[in-house]
Amino acid sequence: MKETINVNIAGQAFTMDMDAYSALTSYLDDISRRLPEGDTETMTDIEARVAELFREKVPSPMMVITYGVVRNTMNQIGRPEDFGAANRPLNSTLRGGKDEHRLYRSRKDRSIAGVCAGVAKYFGLEASMVRIAAILCIFAAGATLWIYLILWAVLPYEPEA
Repeated sequence: MKETINVNIAGQAFTMDMDAYSALTSYLDDISRRLPEGDTETMTDIEARVAELFREKVPSPMMVITYGVVRNTMNQIGRPEDFGAANRPLNSTLRGGKDEHRLYRSRKDRSIAGVCAGVAKYFGLEASMVRIAAILCIFAAGATLWIYLILWAVLPYEPEA
């Protein structure tokens, strides 16, 4: 089961899974920082082209845009490097106005479900220290086990790179 999000691209509504949304947001941010500071027209044109390609590949508004569709669209538009050298530092708050620092379950560094590694990455800690603290808390207070199980069920996996 994957989490989905409704997005508006160039005035058209799409439903995307979270991996696809994260990849598209990073891609558009990377292109945006390579364009001149006040060049909003080019970004508008790129977003319109993205929406057009999405409509070609996913004709029904009830279908979900997947990571593969986004990857194919990015290949058609071109690499961000094709738009020039980066003029500004990467800023994840350019699109949508919110910070992309989110809590995820780890895909790679996981012992059971990746919850402890995800929490460790979010707070900038060592995963082994968070695991030890979680085990100690489970033995000290039983509620920690329920919190872990809830986080396991609720947290999405981190987006694939």
